[in-house]
Amino acid sequence: MRIKPNMNKSVLVTLLFMLTLSIESFSYEDKIIAIVNDNVVLESELAEKLDSINSQNMNKLQLTKLRNDVLGKLIEESLLEQAANRLGINISDIDLRNAVKQIAQSQNLTVLQLKDAVEAQNISYPKYLDNLRKKIQIQELFRTQFTSRAYISEEELKSYLKNNNRTNEIDAKINLTEYLIEDEDNRIDSAKIDIIVRSLKVNGYADTEKRYPNYKIVINNMKDVLLKNLPDIYQSNLKILDAKKFSNFFRTGKGYVLLKVDSDDILVEEYKVSHILLKTNPMEDNEYIKNKLYEIKNQAIKNNDFSGYARKHSLDSASAIKGGSLGWIEKKLVVPKFGSVMATIAIGEISEPFKTQYGWHILYLEDKRTRNITDNLIRNKAVSVLKERKVKVAKREWLTKLKDQAYIEIVE
Repeated sequence: MRIKPNMNKSVLVTLLFMLTLSIESFSYEDKIIAIVNDNVVLESELAEKLDSINSQNMNKLQLTKLRNDVLGKLIEESLLEQAANRLGINISDIDLRNAVKQIAQSQNLTVLQLKDAVEAQNISYPKYLDNLRKKIQIQELFRTQFTSRAYISEEELKSYLKNNNRTNEIDAKINLTEYLIEDEDNRIDSAKIDIIVRSLKVNGYADTEKRYPNYKIVINNMKDVLLKNLPDIYQSNLKILDAKKFSNFFRTGKGYVLLKVDSDDILVEEYKVSHILLKTNPMEDNEYIKNKLYEIKNQAIKNNDFSGYARKHSLDSASAIKGGSLGWIEKKLVVPKFGSVMATIAIGEISEPFKTQYGWHILYLEDKRTRNITDNLIRNKAVSVLKERKVKVAKREWLTKLKDQAYIEIVE
């Protein structure tokens, strides 16, 4: 069978001869079953793939189809390997070793134990490594050419989220304490509720119950609750929490509810911070900059005007025009030293001067909160689905074009 018969006979004979010579070292009995540009697919490669598939109960027609499908896959892999080589995508020995370590760790094995497990299946370990290298190379080809280039617009994302409820895919568990101030008849003044809620947050349940004996406060510990199974009003009030992981109180049919998150896997700490950045220069060493920051700090405290001093002195121009404000940020988004200081100072406090790779800083912590990242997880999953769809179509079209432009000869 011949695909794309656009090569004259003499060139084909020469190519077959050269390719045959290049594979003599494999086996004198092995034979070429397909030519893919300047590469070949050997009968032994096809046999190896077929041997790994259970085909005992297949009839002759099914076996023929299986053989053709597997051969087609080998031809496709050859084309992809050639494309990766043309684009200079190479997998180094270090990359390969790291991949082997990850595979071993995922199976709770050492690298040596993984090698033994491979060889126990009558698979040559060097052959296993060679196949793994090719697999990683093709994955990198797809990543660079398709996945990293796939763009999802905000309009596409909004449309998808509107028509597809992804919340049920987020299996986030949460431990809650629910405080219910019973008021089915809606008789309690909201100002009084506010006082009771503040007492619950500051003094705790037992002390608040003693302080306000005329109000029935019911406490309920909710363990390992799936966030998606909570009522909508609970979910919406768990979006943003205060520094102690309390929600705002809200009204239900039974009364007023206050929630406290005890443990979770969907909340992140966020800090509202401003900073002043100074850098050393040939005229001003570390000690000089440090003392200058102490001076700025003392003046900012005295005049209660951190933002004014940030505008005047900070060398971080992007934040200086906003009074040094960095807005709400997570600890993981800043360098370790900055994150450590940010997480340890009290709200309303200005830190001691400290150094990072960017220079010397003082920072002011305006507030902190806990944010529910479920929406982020849903958005990220939606983006992944949409990207996967686009990549799938692009890959299919590209592979078709690759095959159309290739010389492929099935040797009977």
